[in-house]
Amino acid sequence: MKQNKILFYAFMGVLLLNFTWTSCTKEASIVPSESLGFEQQFKPKEDANPIEKSLFNDYNVWVRMDFNESREVYNAYLGQDVNNARFPAQKVDQNMRQSAYVYMQTLLSNVSKVYAQQVMPNEVFFVKTYGHPAYGYQFNVIARNRLAFVWPNATYGAQPVVDPDTHYYRDSVLTKAVWDNLSRMISDRITEEIPGFEKIGKPYDGGAAFTKIRDQYFIDYDLAKRNRDWQTLADQGGYLDAYSSASFKDEYAAFFKLILLESYANINKNYLEGNAMRRQKYDLFVKYFRDTYNWDIQAAGNKYREMLSSFQ
Repeated sequence: MKQNKILFYAFMGVLLLNFTWTSCTKEASIVPSESLGFEQQFKPKEDANPIEKSLFNDYNVWVRMDFNESREVYNAYLGQDVNNARFPAQKVDQNMRQSAYVYMQTLLSNVSKVYAQQVMPNEVFFVKTYGHPAYGYQFNVIARNRLAFVWPNATYGAQPVVDPDTHYYRDSVLTKAVWDNLSRMISDRITEEIPGFEKIGKPYDGGAAFTKIRDQYFIDYDLAKRNRDWQTLADQGGYLDAYSSASFKDEYAAFFKLILLESYANINKNYLEGNAMRRQKYDLFVKYFRDTYNWDIQAAGNKYREMLSSFQ
């Protein structure tokens, strides 16, 4: 009897092991659960806006506007915005949809397709309202893959959409805010550091020096001193700015946004002249993007600054 029990448990163990192995093999197909509301296919519909389909095919970025219920906006695949899900999101008005598509088309035209396909978040979800109706968000990051984007945008200082074809260049407040969100999302998604980047200048400290200076301000309330100390921290450490002293990902996001939206002449004047460590980081950053993604990211920044200046 005892021997039969041993044989039974041994058989069940082998059966369980076999089930686990077969269910975790590379070939196993994972089907979305209908009860969770996951879509079977992650792509635009056949009758979607032509720009929506072309951006998805070229950049692997789904610029979305349609949904049946708010849950589709607030519940991303890798994260959920439970708090704001209490307030139903509204769809972008029909007469404003084309301008939103054109805005994203212009934005992505300044990005390498290889880079976008490999690194950028996959979803930009345009909505008319997001969150509480009295103090809703203009942008909100849901997990690492979805940016909720209110359109038309009402960020402080943002301009009305007069010419959709040039709005990306005209409205610098909006464009800087968009890339501030996207650059931080991208820095959280990158899987490797730029070789040799961290060895230039002082090591990152997790924000310890930055926080110490900030806390001192709440003691003496000397704003000028705080700003000088932050600038000294950046200059002596070879960081792009004081915020970047915390981690490589913080400095990656800062460099990415700066170069993408600023000319080399201005970057050189305001950041690189007189600081050899910062110049080495800049050179390595630009070279890495050229070698890895075949992308002259500084050319995009030069173009943006030139276009912006023409509208000012």
